[in-house]
Amino acid sequence: VLWPIFHYVLPDNLRSKGYEDGSWKHYVAVNKAFADTIVENYMDGDTIWVNDYHLMLVPSMIRERLPDASIGFFLHIPFPSSEIFKCLHVRKEVLEGLLGADLVGFQTYSFARHFLQTCSRLLAVETSPKGIQLENTAVNVGIFPIGIDTQSLNVKRQDPEVANWAKVLKEKYAGMKLIVARDKLDYIKGVRQKMLAFERFLNLYPKYQGKIVLIQVALSTSEQNEVQGQVSDVVTRINSKFSDLSYQPVVFLRQDITFSQYLGLLTVADLCLITSLRDGMNLTSHEYVVCQEEQKNPLVLSEFAGTYGSLGACLRVNPWNCTEVATAIYDALEMKEEEKVMRWNELRKHVCTNTAQFWAQGFVSELVKVHSDVQRRYSIHIPLLNLDVVIAHYKTATRRLLLLDYDGTLLPYERSIAMRSKGKTSQEEMIKVVTDLAQDPKNVVYIMSGRTRDSLDQTFGSIPNIGLCAEGGCFLKQAGRTIWEDQTQQGNDMQWRKNVMEMFEYYKERTPGSEIEEKSIPLVWHYRQADNPSYGLWQASECQNHIEEAIGSIYPVHAVVGRKCLEVMPRDISKASAAKTIVDSLEHRASASRKGSVSSASSLESNKDDTQVAPEPLDFVLCLGDDRSDEEMFQFVNGLKLGDMEKEKEEKEEKEEEKSLQLMANCK
Repeated sequence: VLWPIFHYVLPDNLRSKGYEDGSWKHYVAVNKAFADTIVENYMDGDTIWVNDYHLMLVPSMIRERLPDASIGFFLHIPFPSSEIFKCLHVRKEVLEGLLGADLVGFQTYSFARHFLQTCSRLLAVETSPKGIQLENTAVNVGIFPIGIDTQSLNVKRQDPEVANWAKVLKEKYAGMKLIVARDKLDYIKGVRQKMLAFERFLNLYPKYQGKIVLIQVALSTSEQNEVQGQVSDVVTRINSKFSDLSYQPVVFLRQDITFSQYLGLLTVADLCLITSLRDGMNLTSHEYVVCQEEQKNPLVLSEFAGTYGSLGACLRVNPWNCTEVATAIYDALEMKEEEKVMRWNELRKHVCTNTAQFWAQGFVSELVKVHSDVQRRYSIHIPLLNLDVVIAHYKTATRRLLLLDYDGTLLPYERSIAMRSKGKTSQEEMIKVVTDLAQDPKNVVYIMSGRTRDSLDQTFGSIPNIGLCAEGGCFLKQAGRTIWEDQTQQGNDMQWRKNVMEMFEYYKERTPGSEIEEKSIPLVWHYRQADNPSYGLWQASECQNHIEEAIGSIYPVHAVVGRKCLEVMPRDISKASAAKTIVDSLEHRASASRKGSVSSASSLESNKDDTQVAPEPLDFVLCLGDDRSDEEMFQFVNGLKLGDMEKEKEEKEEKEEEKSLQLMANCK
């Protein structure tokens, strides 16, 4: 059942009912047996790499018992669209099994995209092109197209048996054009479509009748299906119409052949024809390219094969269009030598670069990197903030930057209730603390918020020298100034808001209790008060996917999942981008001041009085936040090396100054 669904065949027969009744239990048992064995043999520092659809529950089974293990999973077959995958009755169990891995790898971009969309829609989790954000961890998603071992294949090509079979085939089919194909005889390989296309070719191009042979090797499959009968009917019809006493256009081998025979066949072929209806990668194409080192003949490849995305120099075909495939066969046979060589060189470059070794090394190295990052960011052993250490650094610092999130951090809900019970308001207490911090001449204080400019002005406008960041980074008010600066650089191009609003209205009508908030730039759909919170979460996931696909592909915006809300804003804008702007400006201000050019510096902290004392470079940065929108800001601040940064800036500015002086001297 899994194999058909992953290849876009719905489980609508009696076999799927049997699967639901018993086979799923056996599937779980097999996965558990593998997981048990892995856990029993695991040692600290080991890397666990699980492969293919047979073991999709293993990652989560291992994660439950080895929470700190490095676990990777790679799927060798296609991952279907969410519309197909949701027909699987154990869909959530399979997805949750995969999400136990640190890294989930796929053959192509489209397979990875389908997986992300499916997780978003069925599990209501936050996704991005890089992976999936869970409550306490993250799962990375990567694209790793598999290859072949070209060195090993070249060694096997030197076997005398290969040369012998190549000679036999050349002699047997002397004067004939040879089309070769080797596929499993099942419905996804498109063997019947291939035969229909070849029949169309012989009818459209009669000059090739009696001069071309299609050799189809049909490998055995463990399942009995109707494909063999359907293919045999077409083969019989072709051979009946176009054969004579000395010629048979289709050689259909319903058997396995030796690897030497296979390589000999690829070596003498004039054309390799692959018409998969849905395929993971199909490495026959890679092997054909290597074996064509002497002849450099073309490759006709289905657009539904995973390999197609990597082998751009092939002749692409839609296997469902018999005429298109027939035309491609003709074009390949009539192709000039110069074009053949050019196409083959491009194909060979990819095949020899993206080998099996390259694929394995790439996946493992990415897994090591991802696991290290996940452990660092999401370790359950994160220590509490040592206030004594913070205070000690705070006291000795000469120039401090404080980036403070507002809702949930400066003004947590629980604290608000406690302050009211004492006859005070948490708002008054918070304003007093922020005012005291901002009055310290060594401090530069910024309030980082998703609220609107008017809301922040109303709350903090009376505090001197306070910096404000509104709407998640869209606007900045420089410390000590009254003018808000637009950080989006979008100008008047706000057409996306109309499209997003229409989509939000659609989901609002269908989600009772939800509401839309319009800010100056971002738009927010809140489902906190939805009558059915779980349904609101599901609707938010659907809405996020629709926005990313329909609007995010046209305009530079993205949908960000918040606390029971979905916010759409410019793609490159965040609290992290605002923090970078603030730090860059402060560092520029400090550097310019030391060089006696304070008046020419554009500072986020400039005011009428602060030019009396040249600001020191930053040597203390404190960033406080409480939700996922602050994570990128934390990452940016953690990456700061204030001393090194200052040294680099000074060296760069000294070089620029020397260049300016030299230019002035030359002018004289």
